[in-house]
Amino acid sequence: MRIKKGVRSGIPLLGMDVRWYYIHSQKKKDHSYIMKNEHFHEYYEIVFQFSSIPTVGTVSGREYAANCPMIWFRAPYVLHSIRTEGEYVRTMVAFQPQILNEYKNVLNLGNLRERQACMIPCTEADLERLDQLLMRMQEIWRRGDSEEAWICLLGTLLYEVSNMVTEENSAAAEMPSYMHEIIRCIAENPGDDLSSAVLAKKFFVGRTKLTQDFSAALGIPMHKYVTAIRLTQAKRWLSEGVPIDVIAARCGFSQESSFIYMFRRETGMTPGEWRRRNGTEDS
Repeated sequence: MRIKKGVRSGIPLLGMDVRWYYIHSQKKKDHSYIMKNEHFHEYYEIVFQFSSIPTVGTVSGREYAANCPMIWFRAPYVLHSIRTEGEYVRTMVAFQPQILNEYKNVLNLGNLRERQACMIPCTEADLERLDQLLMRMQEIWRRGDSEEAWICLLGTLLYEVSNMVTEENSAAAEMPSYMHEIIRCIAENPGDDLSSAVLAKKFFVGRTKLTQDFSAALGIPMHKYVTAIRLTQAKRWLSEGVPIDVIAARCGFSQESSFIYMFRRETGMTPGEWRRRNGTEDS
């Protein structure tokens, strides 16, 4: 089977229609790279940062800083951001969770499985060794060669990265297996009733255990994560020109005024002000 790709502005799209994965190299020659707002993806992401520059990353609002080459691992639906100072050189590998099931005999997350995020400091020798593997993956991707060959290399890459994980470089505690489904449910259904009582009943777990497990795993209370997810989705829809009353409903608010109050409380501005400041006309 040959690799199938979808392209927007020269960059492969992620999604079920493009065989679930991609690899992308990027060299930023600007003085800094800033991702201002926390956001999330629906896929796994491993970023290999080759430059030894001051870097601060956030995971669910908590900051982690380093000044050396590193590997960032992020699971689906994890809120994160990053900012750097200096030339930013990286290679990113991304893949959908479904691919782990299709190739379960080859792909194993190992020590990464129960973690939401890791920031793994590396030596130049570490990344030089892994870069040989990444370049082979990049070449197979560009040529559109055998999917199985790319998957085998991804399996090797996951094995190598997994073995570099320690308790110290995990951005949060290990997560109970059911917590991944809770996080996915919240991220994919921002308009639903996402109270702890409803989620506890849906996932057959005690309410107290759910809230305690969630706070231990992500480092923030569940209701704050729900708000952050809704805010992230709202900003995306605002940038796409979706009417504010529609966004309010999509985020689970029966009254537009309640949504506006939440948005202003969290950002310091109304949704309309945020949209105008970010270059999209209000609707």
